[in-house]
Amino acid sequence: MPMTMLAAFFLSGGEFALAADTDPLDAIAGKALFDRNWIPAPSSTDGSDGLGPYFTARSCVSCHAGGGGAHVAPSRNDPSRDDIAGAVLRFGRADGSADPYYERQLQTDAVPGLVPEGSAHFLPELSYHLNGPPLASGVKAGVRIAPPLHGRGAFDQISDEEILKRADPDDKNGDGIRGRANRTADGIGRFGWKASQVTLEDQVADAFSLDIGLSSPKAPHPYGDCTKLQTACLGAPNGESKLFDGREISATMLRIVANYIESLKPRALQDDSAGARIFDATGCAQCHVPSLKARDGSLIPAFTDLLLHDMGSALDDGVGEPGVASSEWRTAPLIGGGNRGPRRYLHDGSAATVDEAVAKHGGEAARSREQFGALKAEDKLRLIEYVNGL
Repeated sequence: MPMTMLAAFFLSGGEFALAADTDPLDAIAGKALFDRNWIPAPSSTDGSDGLGPYFTARSCVSCHAGGGGAHVAPSRNDPSRDDIAGAVLRFGRADGSADPYYERQLQTDAVPGLVPEGSAHFLPELSYHLNGPPLASGVKAGVRIAPPLHGRGAFDQISDEEILKRADPDDKNGDGIRGRANRTADGIGRFGWKASQVTLEDQVADAFSLDIGLSSPKAPHPYGDCTKLQTACLGAPNGESKLFDGREISATMLRIVANYIESLKPRALQDDSAGARIFDATGCAQCHVPSLKARDGSLIPAFTDLLLHDMGSALDDGVGEPGVASSEWRTAPLIGGGNRGPRRYLHDGSAATVDEAVAKHGGEAARSREQFGALKAEDKLRLIEYVNGL
């Protein structure tokens, strides 16, 4: 099919719909990179090698099938049992420092000649095995699941001012909600479970590096999450090439993958004024703000304020990030249907339903949790249906 016909297919509501300012050919090329299964270096194909040496996925699509997120599916290692497809195990201390041997994430796969760092299962509860030394003193393990991507790319269009106007770190209005922005060295974070990345391209680069082991100008680490103690990993070949800005992924490749993600639009909001009213009355909309204003003045479906909130002990796994406490989480956007298979909720997938997720809300969200619990049965069901329809 000629490129012009491909562009017309996508623009006409084919596999994905494009934003008005998105180059259709860039988005198509970005989808090809998103779907690509990367292979170890060296290879006769420069454009596909550089995998690992340690990794948790061979492609973006393996965790984000159809642009969706983590879901329940038969375990890759044991098809007779279900597990969470698209979940990873993160390591860290409450102050955000990483493990000196395993660094930030358990890498459950490796290129030929290397032994993976370990294995993990997430259902019915977390269990994991390390093939190396035990975790260092004070280092904890926490599950992170891949979120749906539909609608997330639009957060690049939201200004710092739009985020900051809802911040109230000192709770000056006395409502118990103390949202704060994650002010990173590169700017105000918008992306990731702890708002660690400022732009969509930053997030893409971090995922390529951490999950697949591919370096880029934004994440110049040819050995991914490998540490200086992992000498076998550091001794493996890498796929860096002058064809790709001296890295395994070029700046252009990051941009077009970001363009593809920007093309993944959230499904149209349902017409449910009653559900929206209950959502607002229980206080959910204070943090899960239904829409945010873009720099051009348009409204972006969001159901997040992009701020960090202390969510209490039930959602504190002890794994912090630099400048972000282990109990703090960026308000999860509730938009983004399209998952294939049963969904899991919260950052760790520990909730199978919306009401289970709400029950774990503490800290700044405790009042909303209590208001949800006090709802009449029919109103609670209406609210759950509303959230599931976003």
